[in-house]
Amino acid sequence: MLESQQTVPPAWMMVEADDGTAVLAAAKAQLDDGADFLKLYLDGPKKEEAPWPAKDVRAVVEMVHARGAKVTAHSGLLAGARVGVDAGVDSLEHGFELDADLTAQMARQGTFLVSTLAVFRSWATFSQTTTLPRFADDEGKERLVTRRERALESVRLAHRAGVRIATGTDFGGGSLRANQLAWEVESLVEAGLKPWEALASATTRGGELLGEPEAGRIVEGGPADFFLVHGDPLTEPAALWRVWKVAWR
Repeated sequence: MLESQQTVPPAWMMVEADDGTAVLAAAKAQLDDGADFLKLYLDGPKKEEAPWPAKDVRAVVEMVHARGAKVTAHSGLLAGARVGVDAGVDSLEHGFELDADLTAQMARQGTFLVSTLAVFRSWATFSQTTTLPRFADDEGKERLVTRRERALESVRLAHRAGVRIATGTDFGGGSLRANQLAWEVESLVEAGLKPWEALASATTRGGELLGEPEAGRIVEGGPADFFLVHGDPLTEPAALWRVWKVAWR
């Protein structure tokens, strides 16, 4: 992941870049090392500003696309989401503060939204295991509830606009793991998607975003990696938790 200086705490999966020249060089270096999907961290230290302007992000996107790879953008805030969409990224991760104009633009351009609504459910449990104010005190809890409602509205706007929605877990941002996507499917249904649409977000939509059209599909003669559940997830998303058998070929 490429991020601007002082945007987020140091981590083991980040390269810092403080201007357009640096972020372009860092992106090239990542591709040279074999990356086929780059992530830009577009939430800046100031809520109303992205760390880089759209022209700098667009230069990265165009270079990455020219080399056959894709670009996604972490954007929990509206300012970063706007920059990412204006620059032509392939997808937005989180998108907690989208508005109607931006979701309409995303639909026109084919920009995916990778939803991580379930992380709010995860954070809601943290008050039982931590004393950090953002999770444990009343003000922090209220802020999370408000932010979750805003995130649900963002997904509703994206869905109404026709934006293709895939599911994510925000792995590392909460306690969710890859085998807990059922939580995200349930959250998407809460946001207004029909159960079959939410299930598609967790299967075929991810494949479309990654350029892997066979992913998430079961077809005769094709690759398969699937599981059987007790119940019908097309009418009851909670059935996804009742795994009976895992199969692959």
